[in-house]
Amino acid sequence: MTYTDLEYEIFSRQFILKNFNEINIHKLNNAKITIIGLGGIGCPLSQYLVSSGLKNITLFDGDRIEKTNLGRQILYSFDDIGKYKTIIAKNRLLKTNPNCKITAYSENLTKKNINILLDADIIIDTSDDWYLSKLINKFCVKNSLQYIFSSAINYNIQICLFKNQDNHTCLNCLFPNDEDVELARCDTIGISSICAGIAGLITAQKTINTILEIRDENNILSLINSENLSISNINIKNNADCVLNNS
Repeated sequence: MTYTDLEYEIFSRQFILKNFNEINIHKLNNAKITIIGLGGIGCPLSQYLVSSGLKNITLFDGDRIEKTNLGRQILYSFDDIGKYKTIIAKNRLLKTNPNCKITAYSENLTKKNINILLDADIIIDTSDDWYLSKLINKFCVKNSLQYIFSSAINYNIQICLFKNQDNHTCLNCLFPNDEDVELARCDTIGISSICAGIAGLITAQKTINTILEIRDENNILSLINSENLSISNINIKNNADCVLNNS
């Protein structure tokens, strides 16, 4: 799959940037990205990945659109209520670039279908589901898959890429919580719509940085407060007590 003349026109303002030489455009063209969760982060994330020239994208989400989604999930409208998120998202994204290859799974990711992730170059988790994040992390560690964890709540964002290709450092090293721990949720303490949007944009940039090797994002935890616009990047290391160390 190569870029058509139409696509070169669509992305012309970006492709003149110094990072988008012929080699990197080829990398962008061939990269396979899987996004799990088409909510407040997944919507802007997928929109800006497609708007940046990504063409091979797989979407996973079993939810249908609700009224409470519309304030921050920018791919959906009032007319979409009751429809599957992945189907509406796919249709919206194809309106930006009709030559994209977008695969939409209107189901939740589980142990039964998780092997679909093996085809991805980068797996991005915006699921807002701690049990699922733990499952994805374990699978990515086992199969040496690049995994980006992205979450937002209230005004606070946490994003980290785990390459899983050299020394072991994973989500479980960073957050060794028991899987049944009670975590704060967006539906109980709230989330800023802008916070979710910023999380999606920064996650998109980290993804492109990784594909094009612009910056080494591996094991860098980005902590962002969208209210005071503070950003901290913390280098994280292996936790010797991580249960996945020898997986």
